[in-house]
Amino acid sequence: MHIHNDADEIFYLLDGELTVASGEEVIKAESGAFIFIPRGAKHKFRNDSSKITKLLFVLAPAGFENFFMEIGSPVVPGKDRPDEPVGYEQLVVQRAEDFGMIIVPE
Repeated sequence: MHIHNDADEIFYLLDGELTVASGEEVIKAESGAFIFIPRGAKHKFRNDSSKITKLLFVLAPAGFENFFMEIGSPVVPGKDRPDEPVGYEQLVVQRAEDFGMIIVPE
């Protein structure tokens, strides 16, 4: 779970399935779903299926996209997913704080 105190989060699910929890509510979203998470709401999302999930992801105002650029590695079609480097989880937590995202223990 995490919180963005300074940004609203929007998901538009283009393909696949996504489990989204916001507060106590949990939904299983399918292709075409539009999900709005207001700033300050505790939430998480994950792909629980074996299918590839494609989504349009928006945080407003802009700027949080740089978090993904710093912690992520592009997935190249036809190639294996890159391994997470040693210390990846610690990097994610550190950079999340720098970008105003609060990780909430479950």
